[in-house]
Amino acid sequence: MTNPSLDAYQQVFGMASLANRAGGYKGKGTKLQEQLQYDLSYYFNNVPPVEIMKQKSPSIANPSVTPLLGNWNLVWGPALIEETDEKGNPTNVADNALYVAQCDAVAFPGGPTIPAYVVAIAATNPSSLYDWETEDFSVSEVVNWTTYDPSNFSPSPYNGNDPYISKGTATGISILLGLTSPNNAAAPNTTLQQFLAGLRPDPGTAIIFCGHSLAGALSPTLALYLKENKDLNAFGVTLVYPTAGPTPGEAAFAKLFNTTFPPLPPGWQAQSGTYQSWNTMHWNDLDVVPHAWQKADLKEIVDIYGQPTTNTVIYILEALRKIAIDDASKSGATYTRVQNQSLPGKLQNSDGSVTIKTPPETIHDYMFQLALQHVDMYSGIPASDGHPQVNGLILPQPLPKPSPTKLVPGVTIVTRLDMILKIISQIIGWISARYIQVEQESARQNVEVNE
Repeated sequence: MTNPSLDAYQQVFGMASLANRAGGYKGKGTKLQEQLQYDLSYYFNNVPPVEIMKQKSPSIANPSVTPLLGNWNLVWGPALIEETDEKGNPTNVADNALYVAQCDAVAFPGGPTIPAYVVAIAATNPSSLYDWETEDFSVSEVVNWTTYDPSNFSPSPYNGNDPYISKGTATGISILLGLTSPNNAAAPNTTLQQFLAGLRPDPGTAIIFCGHSLAGALSPTLALYLKENKDLNAFGVTLVYPTAGPTPGEAAFAKLFNTTFPPLPPGWQAQSGTYQSWNTMHWNDLDVVPHAWQKADLKEIVDIYGQPTTNTVIYILEALRKIAIDDASKSGATYTRVQNQSLPGKLQNSDGSVTIKTPPETIHDYMFQLALQHVDMYSGIPASDGHPQVNGLILPQPLPKPSPTKLVPGVTIVTRLDMILKIISQIIGWISARYIQVEQESARQNVEVNE
């Protein structure tokens, strides 16, 4: 069979992007899971049928996809979780999602052609306040990695010696390991660990963990946890391909990950593309998200798209920066990226429908640019009226989609504008909730210094 046009790095990134489809919908958790499963049936073979969508047998991948992505089979999941808000009400969105795909022969650039499994983890759902507050922004407390038990953990004071992860990262891993593949999904009624324990892969088989944004922090952490827990001993090669992720932990944790997962397995040859390295967090240098949570990088977020031209935007962004630095510093741990590779971003003046001013004149300009740099610039922007195609930093263009989109009854689409407005609302809400607290803490510290 002819190799697909996308190389192994691009295939894996594409599968991480597919996990993110769950964030594009609203509805009850069971319906969202069916929608994600139905969406995956366009890309993968052997996806169990979603009966409500009139599917009668396991899927065969659409012929427009396989020349790009290759022949992959869904083997576990998809599984997702709909959390509850502070009042106990369902969030009506997918807060975390996960699936596993398998291919009999993947041609690794600079390496062998071997069977592979991909564990694809969904990114932050922009509509999920739970994701933002409980996983993304929960960095003021840390969890000791040496004693971390995903089923029962609590933050502890930073001792300056052991590796630590943020409380948000610890929570995310706990959620992922607690997910169970539903009755109607692949490998039903099993957790990821149970599924892996039941595999008998051929010697030399690779397993790859991938994810974007929040999952750019969760995927290396999950891989390291399962590696240390000996859940991956049946595999000849373990790889991680995180993108656009914030830092999952501090310097000792980053060192532990880097030592456990070198950029290339023994005997594999390095490649020339900036996106072509394993066990390396790849990030667009104009993407705000991977600037969290290293203090020096957080200082750059106000002016990353040029000095804002209005005092309102400057005030909001400087408040955001101050709060982020305060939270990241509170535990005493120094957040540090795992081994990483920056990719050269390029400012955009439109998302195809909205004109974006650079430098930003409004918070909307900033957030539309942020959305483009955090999502679209990795996978490419199709041509639109008056705007040429922009090739992505990893994928030249997005994977094809079925048209029109068919929705499971009870599921609605979240538009791009809805997502961006939600991001703006949640960031401003976070600033409002935290700003007075930060100012009071700063004042208290100033009094102590003066005394």
